[in-house]
Order: sequence, then structure tokens, then C-alpha cells
Amino acid sequence: MAVDWGFAGQIGGFGFGLVFVVLIILAVAIRVVGLVIKKTSTGKSEAEDKEKGD
Repeated sequence: MAVDWGFAGQIGGFGFGLVFVVLIILAVAIRVVGLVIKKTSTGKSEAEDKEKGD
């Protein structure tokens, strides 16, 4: 059984690249969710401060 190393390298390279693409997408998604949560929590604390009169 002969191994086509060119094709094996192509499959391995595609899989390796796909892992990095997925990790980058997840990092961006986590960053966006963090910014949204930070912005909404900041807005709530400012509204509470105004109600208290501080």
C-alpha cells in the first residue's frame, strides 16, 4: 500500500489551518460578548448611581 505523501500533507495542512481559523473565530466571539456584557453592566451601574443621587 503506497502512501501519497503530497495528499497526506494537504489534508494535514488543511486540518491544521482549520483549527487556527476556528480558534480565531472563537476568540473574536468571546471578545465581542465580553465587550457587550461590560457595556450593559456599566450602563446599569450608572443608572443605579443616578437613582441613588451619587
